[in-house]
Amino acid sequence: MKRLILLTSFSALLLTSYSLLPASFASAQSIPSSITGITLTASSDNPAPGQTVTITAASYSFDIDSATVIWTVNGKQAQKGIGLLTLDIAAPALGKKTTVTVTAVMPSGASFSNSIVIGSGLVDMIIETDGYTPPFFSGKTPLVFQNNATVIAIPHLMNSSGQEYNPANLVYQWKKDDGTVLQSQSGYGRQSITLPGNIVPRPYYLLVTATSRDGSAQGESLVYMAPQSPSITFYKDDPLYGPLFNEAVGNTLFIGAQKEVRAFASLFGFNTSSNISNALTLDWSINSVEHPELASSQSVVLRAPDGVSGTSNISLNVSGVKDILQGADASFNATFSASQSATSTPITF
Repeated sequence: MKRLILLTSFSALLLTSYSLLPASFASAQSIPSSITGITLTASSDNPAPGQTVTITAASYSFDIDSATVIWTVNGKQAQKGIGLLTLDIAAPALGKKTTVTVTAVMPSGASFSNSIVIGSGLVDMIIETDGYTPPFFSGKTPLVFQNNATVIAIPHLMNSSGQEYNPANLVYQWKKDDGTVLQSQSGYGRQSITLPGNIVPRPYYLLVTATSRDGSAQGESLVYMAPQSPSITFYKDDPLYGPLFNEAVGNTLFIGAQKEVRAFASLFGFNTSSNISNALTLDWSINSVEHPELASSQSVVLRAPDGVSGTSNISLNVSGVKDILQGADASFNATFSASQSATSTPITF
């Protein structure tokens, strides 16, 4: 197996942030009610517009199973029958309310009634991390171990006049799935929250509830926070245009008649600084032979020897200096063919 020649070429990182817009969870407002012997509960306290909500009627003071149950929605009868204790409805549009009334008529003629009001709301969530992505990168990079993450809530709540509330004028409550309220980052106008990367990374749900000051409108959303390992992707590094981020190298990089090609390692998700050597250690190897002189370089020049054909394996291991949970490995094969037109004398490592 012939070996390639590696020449160091440093390429500075550009720090960028990205946005991720996850699907919104249920959001809205409903008011459970339990008076006059009938208890009404909704399957979701905060449904999104159009979401199916199941209303359930129950009683602990009389035998509701033997009663004739009449359901009305906004004054119109929806169903009637003995023992009909549930009703499915669609949550109303933003700013609208749906009133569901249940009347239970006993065989003796006695009747009991109760009502529940269902509203709706919507909260989108945006996640930004301080992990690295290439300039103009429009894809999704996952949350990485020891990344700091900023989560921004974008609520869509309307008043009875159809006017959407200003997100800056809402009251926010942030909490984790274990029920812990993040009190110091909750409150009036607290539309965003910043979460540090933990040394013990455990997945969790982050829940936000946005409420108008008078309590008439409410929405909620949750997002799953599951940090994972960063990654490395190789690109050709053009002398004129720089790294060609439109196409990754993949498993094989062919070195053609030009006899030389530059490869750039893009470090997705890593916490980096302008000085890579302070944040990361890069271990380059060719055919399992390490090259410590490239420990701070993201870009290397691969030059094929003259008059021979072959394949060499180029591998890179990146690890964090302080962020010890950040690490990744990647490799590709560089293939070259015999040629009599060498442009320079090869250097042997």
